[in-house]
Amino acid sequence: MFCVHKQAAHGQWVDECCFNTEFSAYVSAITKSTSTMGTYRVYDSTFKEVTMAFEMGMEIDVGGQSSAA
Repeated sequence: MFCVHKQAAHGQWVDECCFNTEFSAYVSAITKSTSTMGTYRVYDSTFKEVTMAFEMGMEIDVGGQSSAA
């Protein structure tokens, strides 16, 4: 399961929605990031790691982040 999280504050993430495929989560995260100019990430709940993140519609380095959702 791949979940899209929105950054509410530094280090605080809020669940937005979850998808069965990483591609669906990617499309959702980049679309939301572009339209709101916010920061979103895709979180793989199986491996408990962040697979990608977007800020203002552009992909940013996740630096191997892993955290509990």
